Amino acid sequence: MAAIRAFRSGLGDRGVANLFLAPTLVLLIAMNVFPLFWSLYLSFTKYRAAGQDPPVWIGGENYRAVFTDPEMWGYFVTTAQIVVLSVIAQFVIGFGVALLLNRRFRAKGLVTTLLLLPMMLSPVLVGLFWRFLLDPNWGLINVVTGMLGYEPSLWLMDPTRAVWSVVAVDTWMWSPFIMLVSLAGLSSVPRHLYEAAEVDRATGWFKFRYITIPIIMPLLLVALLFRTMDAFKMFDLVFVLTSGGPGSATETVAMQLWRLAFSRLDTGKACALAYVVLLMIIGLANLYIRMLNRTRGETKPDARPLVTIPERILNNRWFARLEASWPLLILGVLLLWNLDTVLGAIGVLFRSSLVGTLVLAVLVAAVVGGARVRNVLAFFGIVCAIIVFLFPLYWIGITSFKNDKDIVTKPPRLIAPLTLRQYDRLLFQGEGRSREMTAYVKQVSNSLVVGVTATALAVGLGAMAAYALARFRIKGKSDWLFFILSTRMLPPVVVAIPIYLMYRTLGLLDTHIGLILLYTVFNLAFAVWLLKGFFEEIPPELEEAALLDGYSRLRAFRLVTMPQVLPGVAATAVFCFITAWNEFAFALFLTSRAALTAPPGLQTRVGSGGLEWGVIAAGTLLFLLPVAIFTFLLRNHLLRGVTFGAIKR
Repeated sequence: MAAIRAFRSGLGDRGVANLFLAPTLVLLIAMNVFPLFWSLYLSFTKYRAAGQDPPVWIGGENYRAVFTDPEMWGYFVTTAQIVVLSVIAQFVIGFGVALLLNRRFRAKGLVTTLLLLPMMLSPVLVGLFWRFLLDPNWGLINVVTGMLGYEPSLWLMDPTRAVWSVVAVDTWMWSPFIMLVSLAGLSSVPRHLYEAAEVDRATGWFKFRYITIPIIMPLLLVALLFRTMDAFKMFDLVFVLTSGGPGSATETVAMQLWRLAFSRLDTGKACALAYVVLLMIIGLANLYIRMLNRTRGETKPDARPLVTIPERILNNRWFARLEASWPLLILGVLLLWNLDTVLGAIGVLFRSSLVGTLVLAVLVAAVVGGARVRNVLAFFGIVCAIIVFLFPLYWIGITSFKNDKDIVTKPPRLIAPLTLRQYDRLLFQGEGRSREMTAYVKQVSNSLVVGVTATALAVGLGAMAAYALARFRIKGKSDWLFFILSTRMLPPVVVAIPIYLMYRTLGLLDTHIGLILLYTVFNLAFAVWLLKGFFEEIPPELEEAALLDGYSRLRAFRLVTMPQVLPGVAATAVFCFITAWNEFAFALFLTSRAALTAPPGLQTRVGSGGLEWGVIAAGTLLFLLPVAIFTFLLRNHLLRGVTFGAIKR
């Protein structure tokens, strides 16, 4: 004990920085850099991971095959369309709902927490149940659209509608994330700025344009960065919802990677395509980081882009205009490229006289009405948001309590006799003395063990690394930050092949330890970037005062700094637990029985006899409960945690 006390008291700032940062860097390098170099080598070879033959060097043939394949470019176009449309829709809807919620009313915290429920679901479970909602025979969506005056549609069988269905489901799931981040930013804008503007008789638009937007823009760009990267890597939702169909209408690059690697077993070509995807995501991240640094006005940015552009080009006014307007240029090109689809969707939206009349009435009332009218419209919008985001969850819940006959009744019944038969089929099997628990119970326990452990490790290691990066001068800090962020950019299929081979060699396939290591690594980037902002908001003078009182740096960190950032730690833990709890791709690739988690386990309920919708609904509801309870218990810290440290004073 004396040696430990001496070690703690004698550890200087450099020692603390190395001690706190080294575990994160070692883990990220071991679990990312090594697999990346391995997959880079395999991309220049002809190799089948399932075979016994060694890799054969073929140079750049795999890359030539990727770039000269016209179908491959079609997959990139489809991915770009889904990414742009879904991210724009999520931003517009999420930011719009945040504006509606940014006012005082009763049960605001409860409403905000309930609206976050869709993003707590696993994408594979969302995809499974939305297949039921979009079913042309007994799906609820056709019933609702029929009530609004639209014709029934084959949502997942028509190429154009299938793309929009993927966009709509992804938007429904992730708009609450943008809403949460936007609401955090809106809540952090100082009130005295609005009061000063009102003294000068500024209009509402002026305050929004010149006060609100500039202050919350850094936070919005961070949210858009993560959502763009995640949308570009989308695999599990498309895998379950459409499987890339009909035909190849929704075949994304991630889906094609999976087919090359695990269906066609063309490991070399899959690795080549993975590197092309990785470079594209790094390019997008560079653009976002440059915009973020410019918006913050930082002379020493948090993270330095991978590609450095000469100063004479940066200072050119034409380049500055191009850099400032690149999102609009990309959006314009993609919309013109697929203009017929966009105009068709707008036309279909207003084809119903009821929808058109309602939208027109709301716009007129918002323009000519007073403050009271606008408040009424705001609460009407909140009610609409609650219905849109929560009614599918209600339908999941009510379906889990229906019998098989009522589930497929036409038209669907909003209220039906309740039964626990679906839960009995989900949790138990056999009859009499041979009755026993199903595999689902073990899968949920696996998810709980892996999710809780990975979250604790990611938050603990992330807090130490974030503290070191926020407090100490570290050589190459910008490069290390970009490296940490780049690990978040990796599509799962990019490193799935080398990790599978590495785990096979180390005996980590189908083990809890293997999944815990992976989930910890994937959450570390998010944890470090989020917690770094929290630590930067803590005045260094507090720790300096503690040091003057005889505290060691480690003791000051534990007793002075950490209590100040507990709301941020709670918010980070919520997001990390949701990610680990809902992960599907690696659990599917790397486990079979012993460590199989619930998301891929429920996906196996899709059998030759059709989908067991009632059982899937029961499993979805039970799987949602732990993360919903966890979030509800931490709801008081969640918004404050996202706000705290997110926007620099």
